[in-house]
Amino acid sequence: MGAEGVLCDELAGIAGVIRPTPKRGAVGFSGTLEVGYRACLWSRTASRMLIELGTFRGDSAEALYEGVRSIDWTEHIAADGSMAVGFVGTSPGVRNSHFGAMRTKDAIVDQIREAKGERPSVDLEQPDVRVHVHLRQNQFSVSIDLAGDPLNRRGYRRTAGPAPIKETLAATILLLANWPEAARFGAPLVDPMCGSGTFLMEAAGMALDRAPGLDRPRWGFSKWLSHDVELWQSAVAEAEERREAAADREIAVYGADIDPEVVRGARLNADRAKLPIKFKRMAVADSRPPESPSDSLPRGMLVTNPPYGQRLGGRMGAERLGRQLGTTLLMHYRGWRALVIAGSPELAHGIGLDPTRTKQLYNGPIECRLLQYDIGGGL
Repeated sequence: MGAEGVLCDELAGIAGVIRPTPKRGAVGFSGTLEVGYRACLWSRTASRMLIELGTFRGDSAEALYEGVRSIDWTEHIAADGSMAVGFVGTSPGVRNSHFGAMRTKDAIVDQIREAKGERPSVDLEQPDVRVHVHLRQNQFSVSIDLAGDPLNRRGYRRTAGPAPIKETLAATILLLANWPEAARFGAPLVDPMCGSGTFLMEAAGMALDRAPGLDRPRWGFSKWLSHDVELWQSAVAEAEERREAAADREIAVYGADIDPEVVRGARLNADRAKLPIKFKRMAVADSRPPESPSDSLPRGMLVTNPPYGQRLGGRMGAERLGRQLGTTLLMHYRGWRALVIAGSPELAHGIGLDPTRTKQLYNGPIECRLLQYDIGGGL
């Protein structure tokens, strides 16, 4: 929620995507299966990638069962394979998502058993195929989840702090701030409270033209019966060529945190991802822009997700941290653009600066507010 426009623009930049259209909490588009694979590999902001198999109207359990059965599931799920069903929405005849998922599952396994003499099992953890049904205003939409696990699981993070930001949200914020263009001009990026390093790794991946899905170990289409291995390998080869072509780019991405164990974990994450990020142990009050011997480094971007809640000692701690951050920005980051996720109004109040822009976003189910400050004019 709140990122639909960013995702729409991102998809519009992927070759072959046709008519990306924002919806509530989603973006719809058309394209070939190869385009779908390319979107899985390259979308930094999408959480899932669903390929729609069919739609039908109705509000009853019977309509759901018959509509799902009208799809030829022998083209999608092996009789000796496994599946899981996700269901969103309600109607007078489908009063909760659990019931909707059960009727969907019944329709699929009944059809496959009649055709093949056996039925797929249910595996909620690592199914061969994930089926997704969405019900809204008496309209059912039935899809296969090409991603499988959520797309924010890039495959590089081994350690995480107490409240890590999702990779997809971090990417959304960086795109809102126009970081890719700034990176092309050599601008530096700093996160003075980097936690597990999510902002830094997303920023480095963008600057180095690395497909965010390239290192994922598992995909939802791997055992899907309509999976085209050659098309997928072609999309992967294209992404690998782009990664190699950008491998020698110089980037300026820096992270710091006051906790040495947190810094150690973030460094391990970056090393695992093979991303050239520089880390220091440092309090936010001591944060400074990176030095440039020739004074040629452009003004840059500071992006951070400050800690909040009990870790700061409550409201007073949040306001104190905000004051430290606000003072640091005014004293040392003139000309920079700063983007701060405000976990509490006390932190925003403590910063003491008027934001250039605010935006409501969601870190999973958690509502958060993004504050942008252009310090003395910004980028």
